Amino acid sequence: MILDLLLQSYSHYSFSDFYMIDSFRNDDDFLVWLLLMGALFFLLALIVGTALVIIFFLILFFLATGGILSASVLVGVQQRSVSKGFKTLFLSISILGSTIISLIFFLIVNSMKDWWENNIAIFAGIICGVLSGWLLGLLIFEATKKLAILIKDKYEQRANSKTIR
Repeated sequence: MILDLLLQSYSHYSFSDFYMIDSFRNDDDFLVWLLLMGALFFLLALIVGTALVIIFFLILFFLATGGILSASVLVGVQQRSVSKGFKTLFLSISILGSTIISLIFFLIVNSMKDWWENNIAIFAGIICGVLSGWLLGLLIFEATKKLAILIKDKYEQRANSKTIR
C-alpha cells in the first residue's frame, strides 16, 4: 500500500531525475566562479610563495654576512692586525660573490652549449669562482690599502698646512 502510493506519486519522474542535481543543469555560473576561485587561490599561493622565498634568501644573506664579518673581526683580533682583518673581509666577500656569479655563468653557458654534464659545470664554476675571487680580493685589498694611505697623506698635509699658517 505504501509502496504503491510512493510509486504513483513519483511515476512522472524518470530514473535519471533523481541523480540530477539542479546546479549542474545550469553550470555556466558555477564554472565561472570555480575559475575565479582557482585564479584567486593561485595568485595567493604565488604571493605567499614568493614572500617565503624572499624571506629565506634574506635570512641566508644575513647569516652569511654575519659569518663573514665575525670571521674577519676574529682574524683581526687574533692576529692583532686591522690590516689582516680587512684582508680576510675582502677575500671572503670576493670569493663568495665571484663563486656565485661564476657558478651561475657556467650553468647558463652549459645549458646553452651543452659542453659538459651539469656536475662538471658546477665544479668548474666553483673552481673558477674561488680562484678569480681570491685574485679579485687581493687586488681590492691592495687598492683599498693604497687609497687609505693616499687619503691619510692628504689629511696630514692639510693638517700640517693649517698649523703652519
